[in-house]
Amino acid sequence: MPCTTLLVGKKASYDGSTLVARNEDSGAGEFTPKKFIVVHPSEQPEVYKSVLSHVEIPLPKNPMRYTCMPDALNDKGIWGAAGVNELNVSMTATETITSNERVLAADPLVEYIPAQGKKGDEVYIPEVVGGIGEEDIVTLVLPYIKSAREG
Repeated sequence: MPCTTLLVGKKASYDGSTLVARNEDSGAGEFTPKKFIVVHPSEQPEVYKSVLSHVEIPLPKNPMRYTCMPDALNDKGIWGAAGVNELNVSMTATETITSNERVLAADPLVEYIPAQGKKGDEVYIPEVVGGIGEEDIVTLVLPYIKSAREG
């Protein structure tokens, strides 16, 4: 079962509130502990490096403060999941793009291939850096957008 997001607009809620809720499911039934954090501009890197794909991306200047709910252990990537930035723009971004055939047809995932052998050896093959994965999206987008449309 994939992760699910529920959005309720102010015209649909009883008191005019906007509500955002999401869950995180695991097909294997594993529990991944999460944490809630506030990321301040001074804590954000100038260059983002993905834990999973090793892709490095220079980030824009002047990021905004934002909240997110990353994995408590980031050995498998940050997985920011969802958050809200200082302009009150919210985002949820880990909706398992790997199971959407239309998305993959338009933008196939570029998978990381680890290096083979040792550097300097005759048979050494260097790593092939992967692309942006869903685990990277909140970190790469939310601190820089002023509206949902910009995201």
